[in-house]
Amino acid sequence: MFGYRTAILPLTYRILSEAFGIFASLLNGVPGFERIGQGAEGLELADSIAGDGHKLLNVPYDCGFFFCRHPSLAQQVFQNPNAAYLNTKNAATDTIQSPLNIGIENSRRFRGLPVYATLMAYGREGYRDILQRQIRFARAVAAYLYYHDAFELLPRDVFTSRDRIDQDIFIIVLFKAKDGRLNEQLVQRINASSKMYVSGTVWDNSPASRVAAANWQVDPDRDLEVVKHVLEDVVSKWTEGI
Repeated sequence: MFGYRTAILPLTYRILSEAFGIFASLLNGVPGFERIGQGAEGLELADSIAGDGHKLLNVPYDCGFFFCRHPSLAQQVFQNPNAAYLNTKNAATDTIQSPLNIGIENSRRFRGLPVYATLMAYGREGYRDILQRQIRFARAVAAYLYYHDAFELLPRDVFTSRDRIDQDIFIIVLFKAKDGRLNEQLVQRINASSKMYVSGTVWDNSPASRVAAANWQVDPDRDLEVVKHVLEDVVSKWTEGI
């Protein structure tokens, strides 16, 4: 989905940028998630890394983070232009750069606190478990759609077998209704249930629905039953003309 932004990058870095996201590195060598883990290989070689905390970490929406091998560049661009009241104590000897000198904003919320708190609370193992549950749920939803007569799992040319689903699905599932008229209303009908939410998008010039598994409370078995119930109800009501 980011291909148009990264087309000018060398192939190796483009693949890393477009693949699975930095949290996939939690799954390196984990059985059943090998393809996902491979998608983050070489991450440590990147010149810079940017990410969103609000998805997997479930912190406030504006908790993004950025790592760069050249912090002096940020300081050259954003540093305080000698305003005395903005000078930080011991700026010359501080080992941690002042946010005043490496970002656009001079005043901001303590965004790092919720990120720090959740990382300390769950750690690597905790977040590996959360991510595995999210992926299992997404794969279960994808498999259900793959075999369903009323729906089509997308992209068609990628998910040509159950094995591909079990290897390549991360936490996003894209699908559409095979009935074109139902497909035009699918997102609205699903969300009207107030039991699950999908976002609308377009794939191959046709409306499509997007399931994103990103909550730390995901239970694959329980939540799959909710999805099944909602989608079966949508199909049933459409068939009955409701």
